Amino acid sequence: FLEAYDAVRRGSYPHVVESLAAASRSLPEPQLRSRLQELCAEVQRGSQPRVAELYAVRGVFVGSPLALNKLQASHVKALSRVLFLTTHLPAFVLRRRLRSHVLEIRHLDRALLRLGLAQLSEEELRAACYLRGLNSTHLEPSECRAWLEQWLGLSCKLQASDVSLLANSMVLLSLNYVRAKA
Repeated sequence: FLEAYDAVRRGSYPHVVESLAAASRSLPEPQLRSRLQELCAEVQRGSQPRVAELYAVRGVFVGSPLALNKLQASHVKALSRVLFLTTHLPAFVLRRRLRSHVLEIRHLDRALLRLGLAQLSEEELRAACYLRGLNSTHLEPSECRAWLEQWLGLSCKLQASDVSLLANSMVLLSLNYVRAKA
């Protein structure tokens, strides 16, 4: 079942990246616009971004057009599918539910960081990755741990106002992870 659900979720990944690329064209600051466009292009070519690259563009996810309350409805629906949330609700409800779920993951991330990844069993590592957008069913525990360390490195640096970046990072960090490892 995990594979089937992940296939549905992964079907939304290209739409999320395309939506980010489209929204980036209307960013007012040329340097950040170009950084985000290049980041999206790299992901579309099969690369996996580094946490530092994502953190460098965090400012564009706070204001329009990439703040969660400003995202296009189709983008919000695609992000909702990533978290297995229903998409058959008005956009303002989807945004509220998405924000709530992503902030809950952020709280779990902080608790996980305090606990330490070494305390997690293999099953718990896989579940933690899966919750955050990565299909871990075919990964080694060391790969799950490495990805989670990356994720926590971003998530625990971000504030609640960075919820849009965190939601989009679920896709950006997961989409090409296995391909980047191969």
